[in-house]
Amino acid sequence: MTESGPDTWTYDSGEMNIIFHYAAGPMLSERLSGLDAQGLQVSVCPESDDSRFAELLPDCDVIWHLLAPIDAATIEAAPKLRLIQKIGVGVNTIDLDAAQRRGISVCNMPGTNSRAVAEMTLFLILGALRCGSQLDAAVRAGRGWDLPSVIQDRCGEVRGRTIGLV
Repeated sequence: MTESGPDTWTYDSGEMNIIFHYAAGPMLSERLSGLDAQGLQVSVCPESDDSRFAELLPDCDVIWHLLAPIDAATIEAAPKLRLIQKIGVGVNTIDLDAAQRRGISVCNMPGTNSRAVAEMTLFLILGALRCGSQLDAAVRAGRGWDLPSVIQDRCGEVRGRTIGLV
């Protein structure tokens, strides 16, 4: 890789090795394998497979990061690493100081999951209002919808309530 500008790199080999550090399902894995034709060699590595991740690190140029922490030891084990791309927003699971010391760019994707977060928030509000987790546990335990009266008293409907989402 050669640097061709302050934040731009070109690949002399025409190939970039990327670790997608997450368990991709079959459909996503197939789509990612289609990137080979564009010179992007994407290796899917579940976050639970530490030995494979360690095996891939020495040759990786980019890590597509989701949840598992990227610490200083991980960064040091990847001498060719130039970019940690957070697939999401929060970069609190990345050792930013270690990345900066090595001159590794860290990027996130602001707004990429805003709708999903809003939808999940509504789901959780409704689940809490309707005692969803308690009812689920009662049904799974074979008690049907039998809940203690103190929990039943807290269950309710949206009607007549003010619910806000900012």
